[in-house]
Amino acid sequence: MDLGGSEDRGVSYVDDDYSADSWTAENASYHQLIGELLEQLNLGRDCEQLLDSVYLRLAGMVPYNRIAVAIIEGESPRLRLISCRTDGEVSLKIGYAARLRGSTLEHLIETGQARIINDLEAYQRTKPHSSSTRLIRSEGMQSNLTLPLVADGKPIGVVFFSSRQPHAYTRQHATLLRRLAGHLAISIEKARWADELQSTNARLAEANVMKDRFLEVLRDEVSRQTEQLRLSEQRYRLLVRLGQLVTSSLNLREVFERAAVELHRLVGCDWVSLQGAEAAIGESGPLAIEFDLQDKPTWSAPAGAAVDSSTGRLSVRGMTRQGRWPLEARGQHLGWLAIGCTDPDQEDDWDMELLKEIAAQLSVAIDNASAYGKIARLKRQLEQQNVYLKEEIRSDHSFGDIIGTSEAMRQVRLAIRQVAGTDSTVLIMGETGTGKELIARAIHDQSERHDKLMVKVNCAALSASLITSELFGHEPGAFTGATAQRVGRFELADGGTILLDEISEVPPETQVMLLRVLQERVFERVGGNQPIEVNTRVIAATNRDLSAYAAEGHFRTDLFYRLHVFPIRIPPLRDRKEDIPLLLDHFVRRFSERMNKRIDRIPRGTMDLLIDYAWPGNVRELENLVQRATIVSAGHSLMVDASWLQGPDGSRPKGTPASASEPRPGEFPSTQPQTLAETERQAILAALHARDGRVYGAGGAAKALGLKPTTLYGKMRKLGIQVRRQPDRERRQPGVDEGKPFDESPK
Repeated sequence: MDLGGSEDRGVSYVDDDYSADSWTAENASYHQLIGELLEQLNLGRDCEQLLDSVYLRLAGMVPYNRIAVAIIEGESPRLRLISCRTDGEVSLKIGYAARLRGSTLEHLIETGQARIINDLEAYQRTKPHSSSTRLIRSEGMQSNLTLPLVADGKPIGVVFFSSRQPHAYTRQHATLLRRLAGHLAISIEKARWADELQSTNARLAEANVMKDRFLEVLRDEVSRQTEQLRLSEQRYRLLVRLGQLVTSSLNLREVFERAAVELHRLVGCDWVSLQGAEAAIGESGPLAIEFDLQDKPTWSAPAGAAVDSSTGRLSVRGMTRQGRWPLEARGQHLGWLAIGCTDPDQEDDWDMELLKEIAAQLSVAIDNASAYGKIARLKRQLEQQNVYLKEEIRSDHSFGDIIGTSEAMRQVRLAIRQVAGTDSTVLIMGETGTGKELIARAIHDQSERHDKLMVKVNCAALSASLITSELFGHEPGAFTGATAQRVGRFELADGGTILLDEISEVPPETQVMLLRVLQERVFERVGGNQPIEVNTRVIAATNRDLSAYAAEGHFRTDLFYRLHVFPIRIPPLRDRKEDIPLLLDHFVRRFSERMNKRIDRIPRGTMDLLIDYAWPGNVRELENLVQRATIVSAGHSLMVDASWLQGPDGSRPKGTPASASEPRPGEFPSTQPQTLAETERQAILAALHARDGRVYGAGGAAKALGLKPTTLYGKMRKLGIQVRRQPDRERRQPGVDEGKPFDESPK
């Protein structure tokens, strides 16, 4: 016997066309057994009874010591042993199962052949992993005959005949037992159908019982739902009416009053308490309504009435019944609704579900009012932000990238990268014009707050009386002229960054408020008493030595240490002169594009002049000088007058002329320091003189100045320069000033 394995060797198969009629006709006992099996089948005997008959009556006709039956089951077919008869101990027990697919029995079942193994010991040597063969050999079996069981043309299993004698089975035995196997297959299939029918009948009976129960439940449910529908219609109409009341106004006091009237009409209560959280409705105590059952309700806190703010419990003298419901919306607790009755004859069958719905409607009213209030606050804040952004746009906020490759600037960039990803306070120190605001903006842009505002406050530009209001805002009536609430710069920068430029100019009383913001992230508006929390990063900037300034008593020491968390010192331009060529190239490109000029050359003398200069005004002074030079330069070269390079103390760079009467070659003469308009006027006059007043053409002044003729005419009109051109110089009339073909006098 083998319930699993691979290809068989040393095994014989018997086809169905072999006839043993001559052999079986003489065996009357066999025919008698077949007849009895048919009779038992007709009487409804099961497979086990048939197998008992076969095991007892087949002795002497076929050699066997063991008869077993296995059936096919499951979508992934397996052979499972369901019956076994033996004259000794059983090792291969009922319930043993093995996979059919890929086994030697798969071929036997597909072809309908019988299989004879007359030497199980030799067979096991070829299949050492066959546990079924090992088990029947442990029972002493030496030979095995396997026959397929076929019912209704479909294989349903196999029957095994095993003997302790080797070479016990022949082809005649296989043919003889094939008819017997057919009856066994019919019996097994019949038993299976009977089981399925019995199971189906049981399920049908259970379904009938469930159907009866369902019908009974359905009748009860229809009755209940009908009544519920009637009540729901009443609730719906009431809730629609209440919903209209709730959504008709954002005035909570008005909504609560009208809702209390509806509650009084609905349940006949004497007392109604509608308490909202202070943050939601702006009230500091419970809102209670007193009814006299005849007049309209009046808002009051009745004598002996109190509402517990934590539980919403309403306590009134003489109350016989009370109820309370939490007011919640979007997972947030908004307050309590509480009602009570003092009339002992009042009915106590309150519709709790409806009262819950009413509480939900009132929760929506509070939530809506709170949301609209928040929207109004955000709208005011957005208006303030828009005003600020417009001011920022008007202030020409084009800083570009941080320019410079010097070691000092590399250290500044490293510090920016180190601190940008944190929320630490930064103190930027450096002389005027070194680009402190540019560094602050770089820190903000590289931080996680880059998508929020960076609000700049120039503390030196605000008076001591206004700086506190500018930083922290004010409430209406806080001071003369404060007619409306104003959002301060800290609140405006919530979630973003605030730059406090010239921090040393903050007055002492404002320094105290700044210290609180840095320590607790909390402040109060001027004239207000409501603490406001903000999440604003502070970057401070100063051109003073703030440590020495604090030591002299002009600045709070504790505030200095709060600001001095991460100091960044920006080097002056004189300490990083190797960056001047890069800065010069950057500014020349910017102003050339802005003025529609083409300047692509910086003379060597100009570069040396700029590098030798001390730059007391730092990068800002260089930027202004390049703008001035771009205006006056007539060709493609940047021209700089040496007299422009004079610091406040009168210092000049090395190699500059002592007087403006000694200009460098190619530079415009200059006397006293001039305004930008006068410098531009002189440049235009010089170009017109050199070209005899010609504006258009290849040799005209517009070409020399790198301007469009229409642009040059516009500047001339603005500066009051009028050209008196003549068609031909030789045809000029006597008396005309040949040296002045145009009017230089300003208009």
